[in-house]
Amino acid sequence: MSISLRSFVLLTSLSLTCNFLLAQSDSPTSPAQDAPAQAKTESIPTFRTTVRRVVVDVVVRDSANRPVKGLKASDFVVAEDGHPQNVLTFDVFDLEQPSISLPPNAPHMPPNHFVNIPATPERGPLYVILYDLANIEIEDQLDARRQVMKFIKSMPDGTRFAIFVRSDGLYLVQGFTADKALLYATLDPSNPKPHVPKVFMMGKNLGYDDPASMINVLTQVNEFLEGVPGHKNLIWLAGTFPLALVPRKEDPREYEDQIISEINVLTRAQVAVYPINVGGVPVNPPGMLTGARPHGGSANGTVPPGTSISGVGAPAASPTTTPFFSNVSGSATDPTGLLASMEAQGSGDSMYTDYDIQKALSDATGGHAFYSTNDVTAALNEATDIGGNYYSLTYSPTNFKDDGGRRSVAVRVVQPGYKLSYRRFYFTAALRPKDELLKTSVADASATPPVPAEYDALQPNMKHGAPMVHDLLFSAHIHADGIPAKASPEQMAQLAQQPAYITTGHKDKPLAPIDVQKYVIDYRVTDLALKGQAQNGKTPSFEFAAAAFDADSRMLNGIVNETAGDISASSEATKTGVARVRQQLDVPVHATWIRIGVRDKLTNRMGTLEVQLPLAPEAPSPAVTSAR
Repeated sequence: MSISLRSFVLLTSLSLTCNFLLAQSDSPTSPAQDAPAQAKTESIPTFRTTVRRVVVDVVVRDSANRPVKGLKASDFVVAEDGHPQNVLTFDVFDLEQPSISLPPNAPHMPPNHFVNIPATPERGPLYVILYDLANIEIEDQLDARRQVMKFIKSMPDGTRFAIFVRSDGLYLVQGFTADKALLYATLDPSNPKPHVPKVFMMGKNLGYDDPASMINVLTQVNEFLEGVPGHKNLIWLAGTFPLALVPRKEDPREYEDQIISEINVLTRAQVAVYPINVGGVPVNPPGMLTGARPHGGSANGTVPPGTSISGVGAPAASPTTTPFFSNVSGSATDPTGLLASMEAQGSGDSMYTDYDIQKALSDATGGHAFYSTNDVTAALNEATDIGGNYYSLTYSPTNFKDDGGRRSVAVRVVQPGYKLSYRRFYFTAALRPKDELLKTSVADASATPPVPAEYDALQPNMKHGAPMVHDLLFSAHIHADGIPAKASPEQMAQLAQQPAYITTGHKDKPLAPIDVQKYVIDYRVTDLALKGQAQNGKTPSFEFAAAAFDADSRMLNGIVNETAGDISASSEATKTGVARVRQQLDVPVHATWIRIGVRDKLTNRMGTLEVQLPLAPEAPSPAVTSAR
């Protein structure tokens, strides 16, 4: 078997890094603490320029619905509101391309020692299954679950899924993982999990076919994904889809504002929606004999149920009748152009069938709709394959107006005969500056500005269930210090500020003391980041974060400490070649997860990992004194 020089160097470097981190002693040399700001201030004036980027993820398929690979930036043409745009960056994402992982010969991890490198390679983007029991008929629920579990058994190795269940509320029942056993157990009726009922019989009373509650559900899911880097695919399993992207006649006028807000969240989070209808092939589709549609209007222009382009009953794409560089403008009654644009994508009537809604939602976000099929497993497999192979383009819009208006996006490939899926429009309110350039005097032209606060990657990646991040490598030893004890008044005052307690309604009444366990976290950050900063004459600055969560993903306590200055300059750190930092966290005894992360403030590179409680037993270590 041959291996490229680049791959050999990467594997060798990774192996040395892992061995190096795991071989370090537990004795910390630099406690994490809140450091004062740098005393020296820069006297050189700076000028900031905001560069706005639009990210367009494009899935390209051939006539047989297979992903098209091997395309280059020169093969794509992009336009916004009919005006050609200059493609600034171009990236290729292949489901078969693996991430870094631990080498096969990596040493065995001691108890409660962790490293933010996956044991096996990760593949593809992030996938979320939204198992919407509130919108699935009772008679369809058992078969839908069976088919999802069948898919999990055979899903591509290394693909990372998270599972949300909507029943009497919305619950994250499994965070991102590629572990098939964990995902399978989450839905296995013989292995009951909280918030995953075998059959949910209260949908008619708790949100069935309710657009307002559905917008709230999707907003929560997408806000969870927002800030987590990269493209995500949201696979929505339901029997009815009440989220029309155009208000229906019975909906209030303000519904359009809610739709725009939801689309903005989807845009910022880079989410493509894949609706899968689990209701099966209808025996007597509504309107088949009369030509009428279930929600009114004519069936003319609507793709008949069962028309397939993918082999699982998905609808054929309707021919494009408008020019490539066309623009749907607004009007006095439709200032954003949203209604006109969405009607152009569907049947021309604002009262859509479920199938129309699925197609409009997937078209608008760059996903793909599946309906009129009895094979949900095949639909899940195809959604995973389609969503895992894509091209990512960015451009800086030539229209500089930031008025919250709608912008149409059009992409085509020079070669004919391909089918493209991508986000068709966005609103400028959804854009955030992608890059902020800092221009200085010639004497300091090589300086790189600190990452602005709004780009702080720490907070979104510290949510329970978020994926492991390994842009910055570190290892950590997490261990209990002593035994549980009643929290002091100071500790309870700290806990009272956390999300899990702030909504209890006892704002003016102190919380009753609870038992807490003190945990100590000993971090080791590789010298690669430290050396890179030292070589560029920069002062290293890192954040260390730790948070504890309960079984419902509520944060029970959290802490962020900062180190500033050359933390690798101590004699011990220089000898070991690694920065070692100690942190401690008071955790309520009913906590089920601890998540930790490290962020390089100069580059915004970070790493995270998550550990389930209780920890494994380990031999007692000599007592150490921790800095508070």
